[in-house]
Amino acid sequence: MRHAFTALVLLGVVGCGGTKYAPVSGRVTLDGQPLTDAVVIFQPIGDPRDPGGPGSAAKTNANGEYTLKVVGPGDRAGALVGKHQVRISTRTSSASPSDESANQTPERVPAKYVRDPLTFEVPAEGTGTAHFDLTSE
Repeated sequence: MRHAFTALVLLGVVGCGGTKYAPVSGRVTLDGQPLTDAVVIFQPIGDPRDPGGPGSAAKTNANGEYTLKVVGPGDRAGALVGKHQVRISTRTSSASPSDESANQTPERVPAKYVRDPLTFEVPAEGTGTAHFDLTSE
């Protein structure tokens, strides 16, 4: 009986292949202009019993558009269905973090978005309108 209970608990935690991914794309603007070469990261927000799952990321193109891919092995497009914390950054470094002479690109994303990350709910059917219109003010 104890083993049956343990098996049921594990099925509930792991799910029966129930992890659902959905396609996600959108655009990022800053003061109405496309934010190019920005990294967009979606990290699932789980409850204390379920930390979420793998995050997704993409880089914006010249029009500020992006299409998410799941971070990790494989080449899965999209993001986990559910609520995500969203971080957007343009800061890059051309050298290792231990190199003090690293050539860093200055952050163009206003500090308020770095301090207080955005959120986005990924719907089960996916979305092509995960837009983020950032402002300098």
